[in-house]
Amino acid sequence: MAEAELVYSVEENGRLIKVWQQAELRWLEFGDELIQTEIDLARPDFLPESFSRAMLSGALFNSKVPEKVLLAGTGGGSTARYFANRFPEVIGDGVDLSPVVLDIAQRFFDCPNKGNWQLIEADIRDYVQHCQVRYDLIVMDIAIGNTSPDWMIAPAFLKGCRQSLSSTGHIAINLIVENELGFMTQLAAIREAFDRQTVCVSLPEHRNVIVLAFNQANSVAPNPQTLEKLEAQWQVEFGTFYQQMLKDNPKGSGVI
Repeated sequence: MAEAELVYSVEENGRLIKVWQQAELRWLEFGDELIQTEIDLARPDFLPESFSRAMLSGALFNSKVPEKVLLAGTGGGSTARYFANRFPEVIGDGVDLSPVVLDIAQRFFDCPNKGNWQLIEADIRDYVQHCQVRYDLIVMDIAIGNTSPDWMIAPAFLKGCRQSLSSTGHIAINLIVENELGFMTQLAAIREAFDRQTVCVSLPEHRNVIVLAFNQANSVAPNPQTLEKLEAQWQVEFGTFYQQMLKDNPKGSGVI
């Protein structure tokens, strides 16, 4: 296989942002060699990064394709690209504080910014406090210096996120786990804000844990037939993620 090629680089506020490509894979990094976004140039309706696919695993508990999606922390916009191509009827907003990142998302990662999708330069903390839209899915993927910012689990911010959800909506939050105590503190704050209607899924190849938090109680477990249909529809290994959820979450601890 050909070696990775640096496609583009730019510095923003002391942060070096790079775009790399190897064969059909293109990815974004912020100077730390950690992949922030990855796309397959030949497959616009597929997410090559397992972490990105796991962020969509809330579909296990509500098989209806979301009508409105919010990306909190757009990055390269691979999830927006995925929805625009696999589920073109979905209406979406991508919010990011960095105009440079939003520009890169459009120029190098085919992130949509027209039709049903729009990109918004804003601080997500302000956005959710004044948001008039109600989303069926919020994908929260924000890190500062390879850590999850403390404000992301602040009660006021989580309240704003929940108020921005539709009645049957949910949020997928990427938590970067530094230690068990820190994670339990983060999880406790999310569970408090969402009346304990949560479920976690960890990925063996990452030190992240994804927490799904639901606006209302939903304890419907997917059956094999539903899993097979969902996996074909979304091109996501939901069965694998569900089995991991069963390991990660004690029975009765949330939506499981």
